[in-house]
Amino acid sequence: MLLDDDAAPQSLRYIGFMASAPQFLTVEEFDKRYGSESGWEYWYGKAVRKPAPDKLHALLQKILMRLLDAAGYESGGEFDFKARRDWQPRPDVAILPEGDERYPAKLSLVIEILSDDQTKQLIEKCRNYQRAGVSHNFVFDLTGQVIYRWKEGLVETRDLELPNGSLIAGAAIWQERQAAKTRLKMTL
Repeated sequence: MLLDDDAAPQSLRYIGFMASAPQFLTVEEFDKRYGSESGWEYWYGKAVRKPAPDKLHALLQKILMRLLDAAGYESGGEFDFKARRDWQPRPDVAILPEGDERYPAKLSLVIEILSDDQTKQLIEKCRNYQRAGVSHNFVFDLTGQVIYRWKEGLVETRDLELPNGSLIAGAAIWQERQAAKTRLKMTL
């Protein structure tokens, strides 16, 4: 199923824009003001605040990073991706490139975890990841327990396809998330 801004299911419908600082900033001004703070991204001259992740979001990040590491990759999240001078996001989860660069300029896989108030920005973010050369670009919908892959729009997929062609089963990811919720006795 291909999704665009207007055809998103209820769990992916746009509710509101992410907060942003109103004035135009150069990337240097952004780095000086917000570079050391978590939760901010640089989008076309603006500081854009990412929604604060909840416990379920954090659990899924941890599970995904552990699974990517077990598949032979080094993974991380919430780091500065210097994709372009005018757009520098902080992916929720990504495969880290080899090398000693502090801020990567190229990534092969990114995962964004949907917060209920960021759908339109997330769709734009996926477009920008594609423009920046990210070949494996995924969105995880916690509410619907659905995985989407970006292919000129969000396409529902069952599994997480890795750059080497191997798969991490989506059902296993959601089962691990449920087991973690149970261990934490979460009712959400």
